[in-house]
Amino acid sequence: MPTDIKYYQEFGGEKAIFEKEEVDSMKKFDEPGLLLLGFKPKSRLKEHHYVKPANFIYPDESVITGSTKLFTALLTRCLARDVVAICRYIPRANSPPSFIALVPQAEEKDDQDVQINPPGFHAIFLPFAEDLRKLKIESSSKATDVQVDKAKEVVRRLMFSYNPESFENPSLQKHYRNLEAIALEQENVEESEDLTIPDHDQMERRAGKAMSDFMSAVYPEGYTSGSAKTGSKRKTDATSTAAKRTKSGDSEDLPNVEDFYKNGT
Repeated sequence: MPTDIKYYQEFGGEKAIFEKEEVDSMKKFDEPGLLLLGFKPKSRLKEHHYVKPANFIYPDESVITGSTKLFTALLTRCLARDVVAICRYIPRANSPPSFIALVPQAEEKDDQDVQINPPGFHAIFLPFAEDLRKLKIESSSKATDVQVDKAKEVVRRLMFSYNPESFENPSLQKHYRNLEAIALEQENVEESEDLTIPDHDQMERRAGKAMSDFMSAVYPEGYTSGSAKTGSKRKTDATSTAAKRTKSGDSEDLPNVEDFYKNGT
């Protein structure tokens, strides 16, 4: 039975037993809704206070009668004084509370009297003290003007007019080729060209010298990229090849089952 399930938490080496109702009551802070705590100048709201996407709040007379008048009065005064409303927000039952800032937004219409932006509040979720921390950013070397110019030249030479219709999805094209081969009962599947793979030959023709100049300006003389990894991989491949040869050699010493069957042994 659900009533027979007990919950516990260890404190000081002993188990503190809780009933299910006690656990539910600890998770419940208050009834769902908004609780107005006060007002702050809009300038106090900083960019680093952003923690997740905001919600947009507007009144609904079908749920609460008279909410439009209260909402309009609050929105008008917040816009006039350029302040934000600080509220405690509980979205649903047994949900932890959050602090939000209600940023007012005035209604905007175009020349044709068509609404562009509706009136309402943007509910900005505010961080707790534990969500803010100071990051220690270590200083690092910066690129010189010469290196930046070399990089710009590489980018300029490799630029092209992008059109999404020029690149087909290679996974879908392979899937279509397999379906076509099954439908036509073909043994060989037609290979499709993957247009998302960079054309290194064309890149070399267009920006070969520019890339060489960039590498010379950034990396010191005699620098080889990924030399340690390449040697490690070659060693692994050689070991794997030797292991495969050993397994292949061992299989030659095994008896032939087909000969036993023909001889009746």
